[in-house]
Amino acid sequence: MYLAKTIKTESGLYIYDALSNKFALVNSEQDLLDDKYYAAFLRDNDFRDVKRKCEFEVKYPLSKDELTDMFNKKVKSITLALTEQCNLRCKYCGYMAKYMDHNYHIKEMTKETAFKAIDFLMKHSQESDVCNIGFYGGEPLLKINLIKECVAYVKERYPFRQPTYNITTNATLIEEKIAIFLIENNFKITISLDGPYREQNKYRVDRKGNASYKNVYRGIEILYQKDPRYFKGNVNYNVVMYNGINRKLLESLEYLWKSDVTLIDLFETEYFKKSRDKSDEESVDEKIDEKNFDIVYRNLLLNMKKYQNAFNESDVNKTIFPGGFCVPGVRKNFITADGKIIICEKVDERQELFRIGDIYNGIDMERVNKLMNETEKRLSKCKHCWAARFCNICFMDVLSMKQEYCDQSKENIEKELGYYISRISPDRELVNYIANISLI
Repeated sequence: MYLAKTIKTESGLYIYDALSNKFALVNSEQDLLDDKYYAAFLRDNDFRDVKRKCEFEVKYPLSKDELTDMFNKKVKSITLALTEQCNLRCKYCGYMAKYMDHNYHIKEMTKETAFKAIDFLMKHSQESDVCNIGFYGGEPLLKINLIKECVAYVKERYPFRQPTYNITTNATLIEEKIAIFLIENNFKITISLDGPYREQNKYRVDRKGNASYKNVYRGIEILYQKDPRYFKGNVNYNVVMYNGINRKLLESLEYLWKSDVTLIDLFETEYFKKSRDKSDEESVDEKIDEKNFDIVYRNLLLNMKKYQNAFNESDVNKTIFPGGFCVPGVRKNFITADGKIIICEKVDERQELFRIGDIYNGIDMERVNKLMNETEKRLSKCKHCWAARFCNICFMDVLSMKQEYCDQSKENIEKELGYYISRISPDRELVNYIANISLI
């Protein structure tokens, strides 16, 4: 079959046609080999002949002129890399190689660079529906004074603009004054937390290898007690799933004043591969009924959004750009300590391909074109992949996209697509719920 896949679900066997973006129930894979059955199946289901050769056209959907217009007026966000320094030494952290290199000079952002980055955002976001300033590290609260200066600068220099603020923190440095500042300025706060005492302390430790859980919990408690309503609306957790999902982990997260939780797959750095506890690899994921845990079920339904959107498109396009690629230079702009603009905080900033400009000269269209051309080149093999419409690959993965990545991606999509077909699509209430989920 070409651009098609049979999907086994609890409600039966389905065939998914990626080119037409349709699915239909079939008796068995063996029946598809029977010419008489196959002809009747195509006719009765108004289905494409999936035995005929076909392929996608892989192409980025926006033109150079459209991108230029967006760069000029519709930039949505900047994330300021205030410092590479951190008071923790999480063993899977991407900065660990730098921390262990005594010859490496830890970078810190100056006030002048931060203000110039804010000027860049304000100048180029005048027609954007979103205007957001993020603070990132290392541990950004080590630079709390600079954060306060940035907020004050916006209020003084741009009194008629009201950007939103967000910060990603390990929460160990949160004390009463910091909590009040964050609440008063309506910060969205993402707290890195891997779970209860044992899970948190296995890899999220300080420079001396000491446990971090008690300090993190204290910071969370201060935020909650200052304003429970604010907490529930503005605080969420990033949980690195370094050892799968288990009931104890989920129960502990549910107990923490039920805030939004994002479950993040582990990105295994070279440093972490050498230092990781071998017992992790021997662990087996516990069978969890997702409906028993709001955290898992919310994440699951959020992930169903892409399938819901795809199957409700009125015009199915044969030209695609696989993955979760954002518009470089618009939705996310990671500003390094020395003012370079990187497409987002997830990519390897050492790779020249991902630098698309600087805060002094703005977005460089030539660099963006180079990035997009290289990306299209590397994604050319996706034109024959049945799972391409739903692949999560993004700029972070494109330079290291190997067959193992593709195999794992297809395996995940097969499971998710089967869940959508058998559990979501027949349930109108769930379909309507997912349709109203906001991805902003």
